[in-house]
Amino acid sequence: MRDDNDDFAEQGDLFPEQKQEHAWNLTDKEFVPYPHRQPWKVGVFIDVQNLYLCVRSVFGSQAKINYRALKEFLSQNGAVVRMTAFTCYDPENHSQLEFIHALSLMGYRVVAKPVKRLPDGSIKANMDMEMAIEIMSQAPFLDEVILVTGDGDFTPLIDQLAKMGKLTKVIGPDRLTSPELIRACDAFINLTQISGILDY
Repeated sequence: MRDDNDDFAEQGDLFPEQKQEHAWNLTDKEFVPYPHRQPWKVGVFIDVQNLYLCVRSVFGSQAKINYRALKEFLSQNGAVVRMTAFTCYDPENHSQLEFIHALSLMGYRVVAKPVKRLPDGSIKANMDMEMAIEIMSQAPFLDEVILVTGDGDFTPLIDQLAKMGKLTKVIGPDRLTSPELIRACDAFINLTQISGILDY
């Protein structure tokens, strides 16, 4: 003989599976920010260095991100979207300086700092701290936060944003996005689901 507790237990077993399916199997149209109320404020934070390395690793050294396509994709439903890109640069590399300028002309806010050359000759190029501080500074004024990265170091940040009641999403490079990051966010899509996202 079944009782209500049996039904509840079975339903409870279904919840994690349903949540995982929602997070992993969104279409690109389902992922795009939708203004649930006006104005619906969205902050998009892009880890340029991580994307650059991951895309080259998966698609070859000639592959590049089409940042204009990314901006158009996330802005198509009428939400108020502010896009911030984080990148390091070599002051002596003119192509990197031109890239930063091009992002600015596309409407991105660019947070950039020069790379550090260490005594052993290696280069330190990391913007994780700057990105985390910027996100937490903007978060109180946002309804939705989208991270464009595959870096699992941002998982605790996603957890904190969820505790603040923010809708959290991640766009990550194919096969190179941290599983922990995917599980922590409300929705995830592969970068390659965005039409025209790659240039060669």
